[in-house]
Amino acid sequence: MQNTQQAKLRGRWLAPADLPAVMALLADEALTQAAGLTLAPDPALRQWAVSNWLQERYLWGLWAGEQLVGMIATFPQAEAEWALGYLLAPAWQGHGLMTAAVATFLRANPTLALVAEVTATNRASQRVLEHNDFQRQTQGAVLTYRRGRD
Repeated sequence: MQNTQQAKLRGRWLAPADLPAVMALLADEALTQAAGLTLAPDPALRQWAVSNWLQERYLWGLWAGEQLVGMIATFPQAEAEWALGYLLAPAWQGHGLMTAAVATFLRANPTLALVAEVTATNRASQRVLEHNDFQRQTQGAVLTYRRGRD
C-alpha cells in the first residue's frame, strides 16, 4: 500500500489560489495540534496569516488528486536557518508517506539549512527526520533536529 499511496501523491509549492484547500486541511484542530502548529483562534486572522504564508511560498503541498492531504512548511529563522514543520491527514499517516515527501522536498530545496522541533513522544515524526539525515541536537520533552548546517 505504501508505494501505491506514494505514487498517488504529488508535491508543489502552494499558491494563493490554494487558500481554500489549505484552510480546509488546517480546520482539523487535532491534526494541527499534533503537528505543534498554533493558529489564531479568529478565523479572519487565521486566513490572513495563511494568505501571507502562501504569498511568501512557505508552504509545500502534498496532493492526492485534487485533495490537499498534507503540507510541509518552512519559515525563516535567525542566521540563515529555516524552521521545518509538516502535517499529514490521518487517513494518510503510518505508511512512510511523510518520510518520502520530506525527502522529495529536500531534493527540490537542497540548499536550505533546516531545524525542526518534535515532542519526545512523537516517535513517528522523529523517524521522518532521522530517515532524512537530520541530526538530533537536544534532549528533553522537545527534541531539536538540524540538517544542512555545520
